[in-house]
Amino acid sequence: MNVRLEFQAPPELDVRSVAVVGSFNGYSQELGAMNREGTLWFCTIPLSQGEHYYKFLINDVIRLNDPLANMYLPHRDEELWSTIIINEEGERLYNNEQYSVHIESYSVSGGLNKEAGPINKKNFSLFMDRMVALRFGFVKIRGLHAVTVLWYDPRGNLYDVSENMLFAEENPNATVFLWFWLPLNEPGKEYPEGTWTMHLYIDGSYVLEDQVWISQTLTYSPGYQTNGNSYGLV
Repeated sequence: MNVRLEFQAPPELDVRSVAVVGSFNGYSQELGAMNREGTLWFCTIPLSQGEHYYKFLINDVIRLNDPLANMYLPHRDEELWSTIIINEEGERLYNNEQYSVHIESYSVSGGLNKEAGPINKKNFSLFMDRMVALRFGFVKIRGLHAVTVLWYDPRGNLYDVSENMLFAEENPNATVFLWFWLPLNEPGKEYPEGTWTMHLYIDGSYVLEDQVWISQTLTYSPGYQTNGNSYGLV
């Protein structure tokens, strides 16, 4: 069965190349190179019976799931991958469960203090702070989700990519928290002074952007309490 895959580049992401890497092509960037028409990247792949896992590799470094995928399952290194299942009749199977999630709260602080309330900290010092820590609170979770954070330095260069898997707790009304952090004291790493930008993606879809200032001064900013924000996502 031939399956067409498409990736619509979001305006927030400077996309120069896209490849689909998956179990059907040996996770090869070269074999999975996609064609381009404007901001749309596409390719057609022949798939046989079975389960097929894939992600989009963007600019040779960023791996994102397919926002148009109907199914996501754990695969290599227990990461969540976009999944296509072909049955014995050569037909593609679809998941009837609707995937959805809401961001109930979001905060930025200088550490992983799980007991502290929501904090919005915008200024960080390389001499005083150990990290830039992001905490997201998710509710109304249905299905499995890949949550990805991209960090860009003041020059606009991609600095770090990290991903976590999100799923509901036994209590469907419970808030599930995920932490992401940017260490500020790793040996041999450079931390250019200026405005750093964070992008959040859920299942390959762009969700939000935030910025913090990282300086080489001794100025310390503890941040301030906030009630958080709410985002409805499907």
